[in-house]
Amino acid sequence: MNTPVTAHSDPQPPPNLVDQRIGKYRVVRKLGEGGMGEGVLAKDHDIEREVALKRLPPNADLGRVMRFVEEIRTVGKLEHPNIVPVHDVGVDAAGRYFFVMKAIRGETLESIINKLAAGDEAMHARFPIGVRVQVFLSILNAMAYAHEQGFIHRDLKPANIMVGPFGEVTVMD
Repeated sequence: MNTPVTAHSDPQPPPNLVDQRIGKYRVVRKLGEGGMGEGVLAKDHDIEREVALKRLPPNADLGRVMRFVEEIRTVGKLEHPNIVPVHDVGVDAAGRYFFVMKAIRGETLESIINKLAAGDEAMHARFPIGVRVQVFLSILNAMAYAHEQGFIHRDLKPANIMVGPFGEVTVMD
Protein backbone atom coordinates (compact mmCIF):
# COMPACT_ATOMS: atom_id res chain seq x y z
CA MET A 1 0.00 0.00 0.00
CA ASN A 2 1.30 3.44 -0.91
CA THR A 3 1.61 5.98 1.86
CA PRO A 4 0.51 9.48 0.82
CA VAL A 5 3.20 12.12 0.74
CA THR A 6 2.65 14.92 3.21
CA ALA A 7 4.13 18.37 3.42
CA HIS A 8 6.37 17.08 6.21
CA SER A 9 8.04 14.55 3.92
CA ASP A 10 8.69 16.97 1.02
CA PRO A 11 12.38 17.25 0.18
CA GLN A 12 13.73 20.67 1.06
CA PRO A 13 15.76 22.67 -1.46
CA PRO A 14 19.39 23.37 -0.66
CA PRO A 15 19.72 26.66 1.24
CA ASN A 16 21.94 28.20 -1.46
CA LEU A 17 19.10 28.35 -4.01
CA VAL A 18 17.71 31.85 -4.43
CA ASP A 19 13.94 32.41 -4.78
CA GLN A 20 12.99 29.01 -3.42
CA ARG A 21 9.33 29.82 -4.16
CA ILE A 22 8.14 30.92 -7.57
CA GLY A 23 4.43 31.52 -7.17
CA LYS A 24 2.81 28.18 -6.46
CA TYR A 25 6.09 26.36 -7.24
CA ARG A 26 8.77 25.49 -4.69
CA VAL A 27 12.26 24.78 -5.98
CA VAL A 28 13.49 21.31 -5.09
CA ARG A 29 16.88 21.36 -6.84
CA LYS A 30 18.76 22.79 -9.78
CA LEU A 31 18.69 20.63 -12.91
CA GLY A 32 21.12 22.53 -15.09
CA GLU A 33 22.06 25.71 -16.84
CA GLY A 34 22.23 26.55 -20.52
CA GLY A 35 22.58 29.45 -22.89
CA MET A 36 18.97 30.56 -22.41
CA GLY A 37 18.70 30.21 -18.62
CA GLU A 38 18.49 27.69 -15.84
CA GLY A 39 16.30 24.68 -15.22
CA VAL A 40 15.07 23.58 -11.81
CA LEU A 41 12.98 20.74 -10.50
CA ALA A 42 10.05 22.26 -8.63
CA LYS A 43 6.98 21.12 -6.75
CA ASP A 44 3.59 22.36 -7.94
CA HIS A 45 1.63 22.59 -4.69
CA ASP A 46 -1.76 22.95 -6.40
CA ILE A 47 -1.48 19.58 -8.14
CA GLU A 48 1.09 17.97 -5.80
CA ARG A 49 3.49 16.94 -8.55
CA GLU A 50 7.03 17.68 -9.56
CA VAL A 51 7.58 19.80 -12.65
CA ALA A 52 10.54 21.21 -14.53
CA LEU A 53 10.78 24.99 -14.50
CA LYS A 54 12.98 26.89 -16.95
CA ARG A 55 13.70 30.56 -16.26
CA LEU A 56 15.77 33.40 -17.61
CA PRO A 57 18.52 34.96 -15.52
CA PRO A 58 17.78 38.25 -13.74
CA ASN A 59 17.96 41.37 -15.92
CA ALA A 60 17.87 39.46 -19.23
CA ASP A 61 18.07 41.79 -22.22
CA LEU A 62 15.07 42.26 -24.52
CA GLY A 63 16.54 40.04 -27.25
CA ARG A 64 16.90 37.13 -24.85
CA VAL A 65 13.39 37.68 -23.48
CA MET A 66 11.97 37.66 -27.02
CA ARG A 67 13.79 34.39 -27.88
CA PHE A 68 12.55 32.88 -24.62
CA VAL A 69 8.95 33.89 -25.37
CA GLU A 70 9.33 32.42 -28.87
CA GLU A 71 10.57 29.14 -27.33
CA ILE A 72 7.59 29.05 -24.95
CA ARG A 73 5.10 29.67 -27.74
CA THR A 74 6.74 27.16 -30.06
CA VAL A 75 6.91 24.32 -27.54
CA GLY A 76 3.45 25.22 -26.25
CA LYS A 77 1.96 24.72 -29.73
CA LEU A 78 3.54 21.30 -30.22
CA GLU A 79 1.32 18.63 -28.70
CA HIS A 80 2.98 15.31 -29.42
CA PRO A 81 3.78 12.33 -27.17
CA ASN A 82 7.51 12.66 -27.91
CA ILE A 83 7.77 16.41 -27.24
CA VAL A 84 7.86 17.76 -23.67
CA PRO A 85 4.59 19.62 -22.92
CA VAL A 86 4.38 23.12 -21.43
CA HIS A 87 2.06 23.45 -18.40
CA ASP A 88 2.35 27.08 -17.34
CA VAL A 89 4.18 30.39 -17.92
CA GLY A 90 4.80 33.45 -15.79
CA VAL A 91 7.10 36.06 -14.34
CA ASP A 92 8.60 35.56 -10.88
CA ALA A 93 8.95 38.14 -8.10
CA ALA A 94 12.38 39.15 -9.45
CA GLY A 95 10.93 39.84 -12.92
CA ARG A 96 12.37 36.70 -14.52
CA TYR A 97 10.29 34.99 -17.18
CA PHE A 98 9.72 31.27 -16.70
CA PHE A 99 7.80 28.36 -18.08
CA VAL A 100 6.81 25.09 -16.51
CA MET A 101 7.03 21.70 -18.22
CA LYS A 102 6.47 18.08 -17.41
CA ALA A 103 9.35 16.75 -15.30
CA ILE A 104 10.92 14.06 -17.47
CA ARG A 105 12.53 11.10 -15.74
CA GLY A 106 15.17 8.95 -17.33
CA GLU A 107 18.51 9.30 -18.99
CA THR A 108 19.74 11.37 -21.89
CA LEU A 109 20.34 9.58 -25.16
CA GLU A 110 23.89 10.95 -24.95
CA SER A 111 24.47 9.02 -21.71
CA ILE A 112 22.93 5.87 -23.18
CA ILE A 113 25.12 6.09 -26.30
CA ASN A 114 28.25 6.59 -24.17
CA LYS A 115 27.42 3.56 -22.01
CA LEU A 116 26.69 1.41 -25.06
CA ALA A 117 29.99 2.49 -26.65
CA ALA A 118 31.81 1.62 -23.40
CA GLY A 119 30.35 -1.91 -23.52
CA ASP A 120 27.98 -1.55 -20.56
CA GLU A 121 26.28 -4.98 -20.48
CA ALA A 122 23.16 -3.78 -18.65
CA MET A 123 22.69 -1.00 -21.20
CA HIS A 124 23.15 -3.46 -24.09
CA ALA A 125 20.54 -5.75 -22.51
CA ARG A 126 18.10 -2.84 -22.08
CA PHE A 127 18.74 -1.39 -25.55
CA PRO A 128 19.14 -4.17 -28.11
CA ILE A 129 19.08 -3.11 -31.78
CA GLY A 130 15.27 -3.30 -32.06
CA VAL A 131 14.77 -0.96 -29.09
CA ARG A 132 17.37 1.46 -30.46
CA VAL A 133 15.46 1.55 -33.75
CA GLN A 134 12.24 2.34 -31.83
CA VAL A 135 13.98 5.18 -29.98
CA PHE A 136 15.20 6.57 -33.30
CA LEU A 137 11.73 6.27 -34.86
CA SER A 138 10.22 8.14 -31.90
CA ILE A 139 12.68 10.99 -32.47
CA LEU A 140 11.87 11.01 -36.19
CA ASN A 141 8.13 11.07 -35.44
CA ALA A 142 8.57 14.08 -33.12
CA MET A 143 10.66 15.93 -35.70
CA ALA A 144 8.25 15.09 -38.55
CA TYR A 145 5.37 16.47 -36.47
CA ALA A 146 7.31 19.65 -35.61
CA HIS A 147 8.21 20.13 -39.28
CA GLU A 148 4.55 19.69 -40.29
CA GLN A 149 3.74 22.49 -37.85
CA GLY A 150 6.39 24.71 -39.46
CA PHE A 151 9.07 24.40 -36.76
CA ILE A 152 12.68 23.24 -36.98
CA HIS A 153 14.64 22.09 -33.92
CA ARG A 154 17.93 23.97 -34.18
CA ASP A 155 19.72 22.06 -31.44
CA LEU A 156 18.74 18.42 -31.91
CA LYS A 157 21.40 16.27 -30.28
CA PRO A 158 21.53 13.23 -27.97
CA ALA A 159 21.89 15.47 -24.89
CA ASN A 160 18.46 16.99 -25.68
CA ILE A 161 16.64 13.66 -25.89
CA MET A 162 15.46 11.79 -22.81
CA VAL A 163 14.63 8.10 -22.63
CA GLY A 164 12.42 7.25 -19.68
CA PRO A 165 12.32 4.15 -17.49
CA PHE A 166 9.51 2.65 -19.61
CA GLY A 167 11.22 3.40 -22.94
CA GLU A 168 9.34 6.67 -23.53
CA VAL A 169 11.31 9.07 -25.71
CA THR A 170 11.02 12.84 -25.23
CA VAL A 171 12.66 15.55 -27.31
CA MET A 172 13.66 18.54 -25.19
CA ASP A 173 14.83 22.15 -25.78
